[in-house]
Amino acid sequence: MSGKPYKGWEEVKKDIKKWHDINLGCIFFAALCLIGGVAAETLDVDLSIAPISFYLLAIFLAVISVAPHIEKAALKSWYGIESERKK
Repeated sequence: MSGKPYKGWEEVKKDIKKWHDINLGCIFFAALCLIGGVAAETLDVDLSIAPISFYLLAIFLAVISVAPHIEKAALKSWYGIESERKK
């Protein structure tokens, strides 16, 4: 545990962007699953899986998206605290 986890603030900014993109990806796929479930239920299309499976997958992806969001918020907080300390 000797040393900083990041070499510079540019690395922190890259990680914040990476976690933001992962978070948006999870939310995007959750929305697609939700739309797919609604479409499968209203159109009464046989997709070999029940519409409830789409809903459960959407809920799962939405819950999974919380972890990258927390990581992004923690990095932003840490970046803000450390940048204030340098002033």
